[in-house]
Amino acid sequence: MTTAFETTPDAWKEVCAIGIIPEDSSELQFAGLTEDISGMDFGEKDIEGVPLVNGGRVVKFTPMGDESITMKMYPVTADVDGTGTVQLFHPTVAGTAWSSDEADPIEILNSFRRRKFGIILLWATVLPAAASTVPVVNIPAYRIQVINAYMTVCKPSFDDKTKTAEVTFKWAPFQKDGSANKREDSTAGATQLNAGISSAITF
Repeated sequence: MTTAFETTPDAWKEVCAIGIIPEDSSELQFAGLTEDISGMDFGEKDIEGVPLVNGGRVVKFTPMGDESITMKMYPVTADVDGTGTVQLFHPTVAGTAWSSDEADPIEILNSFRRRKFGIILLWATVLPAAASTVPVVNIPAYRIQVINAYMTVCKPSFDDKTKTAEVTFKWAPFQKDGSANKREDSTAGATQLNAGISSAITF
């Protein structure tokens, strides 16, 4: 006997799982409120009507704009274990590899380096322990995955008497070869989603 899958909700709201994958590193969990994702700018594919001498128009395509996600995080350290953001914004390099300071006390200097990130946003009626983990069968889910993103903003704040950081990840919609940098998928629960990304640069 097959168990009937759950009914897809009317809307995804309140909570989601957020996974951030730094380049050449493992996934960090930034579980948060959906309302703390303050901006999802997924670009525009605009058009422009070019007038002709007969009064008609020819449609000219405008290349798709860059995409971004802005969210509120709650850093309490300068570590790279998922409790801080500054070291993700100011990464360092030791030789040819990304380096991190994890020895107490942690000290981070401004850096001109830019590290790539993978991003996973997962909504599900039952959330798994990590955003990259595929929800069990019979569970409706919706997922957004991004690769080759950069952290372009990390603004600390003490609004509402709580230390937060407004963080923006930005990426080009396509890679140099024309392949996509963002993928969205969903399931009503009859089948599972495919495996989530485990890299900052490839699906």
